[in-house]
Amino acid sequence: MATNPAIVVSDLTKSYGARNALNQLSLTVERGSRTVVLGHNGAGKSTLLEIIATLRTPTSGTVTVDGHDTVTQAREARRLIGLTPQANALDPLATPTEVLNFQGVALGLGRPVAARRTRELLELFGLGEQHKTRISKLSGGTRRKVDLAVALVSEPPVVILDEPTTGLDPLSRMEFWNELRRLNQNDRTFLISTQDLHEADVLATDIVVLRDGAVTAQGSPESLKRWVGERTLTLGLADEPTAQVFLSSARAQFRAEPEEPRTVRLALSNDAEALKTALDDIGRAADGIEEIRLTEPSLDDVFVALAAR
Repeated sequence: MATNPAIVVSDLTKSYGARNALNQLSLTVERGSRTVVLGHNGAGKSTLLEIIATLRTPTSGTVTVDGHDTVTQAREARRLIGLTPQANALDPLATPTEVLNFQGVALGLGRPVAARRTRELLELFGLGEQHKTRISKLSGGTRRKVDLAVALVSEPPVVILDEPTTGLDPLSRMEFWNELRRLNQNDRTFLISTQDLHEADVLATDIVVLRDGAVTAQGSPESLKRWVGERTLTLGLADEPTAQVFLSSARAQFRAEPEEPRTVRLALSNDAEALKTALDDIGRAADGIEEIRLTEPSLDDVFVALAAR
C-alpha cells in the first residue's frame, strides 16, 4: 500500500440542532485499503460517508480526499470519488448500457469515451447478456453490479459504498464480495459501510468502529479481535484423572477448568516456540485426547465491546 492516505478526516463534527451526528471524529483511510465502517444505528456511518462524498457539509472539521478539501475544493474531490448509495437509485426503465452511457456523458467523458467505457464495464462485470435488459427486470445482485459499475465509470481512485449488499441473497452477496476484491487493485480505495459483521470480516483490510459519532477503535479485523480476547485451544480428555496427568506433565501453560474436570485450555500467542511446546504436549498425550477445539474472538465480540450502546 502507498504511504500517503487516500482520505484524512480531522475533528469532524456534524450537528443537527442540539444533536451531534458526528462528534470531533478523526480517522485515516489508507490508499489501496478496503476500509469498513461499523457502528450501531445512529452511530454516524451514513453521515460520515455523505460528508466524505461531498453530499453534506460538516459543521466543523475537515475532510480531504487525495489532499483535496471536500468543502473548499469540492469539485476536485468529487472527481476522485465513485459512490454506490445504500438505496438503488437507477432508472428502472433504463438498461445497463443506457445508465452507464448517461453517467459517462454526465461526467464529461464525451460520447465516444463514454461508449468505450460502457463496453469495458459491461464486460468487466459480466453484464453482456443483460446490457439491453431494463433495470427493473434484473435481479438484486445484478442491479448492485450495475450500481458499482456506475461508480467506476470515471475510474475513480476512491469508491464509497453504503451498505452495498443489503437485501441480496447469499450467493449474490458472495459474488459481489468477489467483485470488490478483484477491483481492489492499483491503489483503488474502498470505503464501505455495513451492519453485516460477516461481510466486514470477509472484506475488510481495516475496520473503523463508530460509537455515538466518534471513532472508538480502528485496526485490522485480526488486531481488533485480539484486543477483545484471545485465541484459545481447548482439549477434551478421556476423564478427570487423564486430565490431571496431562496437566502435571505438560510444559505449556495449560489451565484446568474446575467446572469441566476433563477439559483443559491454553491461551495461544504468536510465539512459535510456545506453540511447538504445546503441540509436543498434545502429541505425547494423544491417546487420552478425545476432542481438540480452537476458538477465537469474533467481530461480534468486537462489536459488543466497542460499538454497542
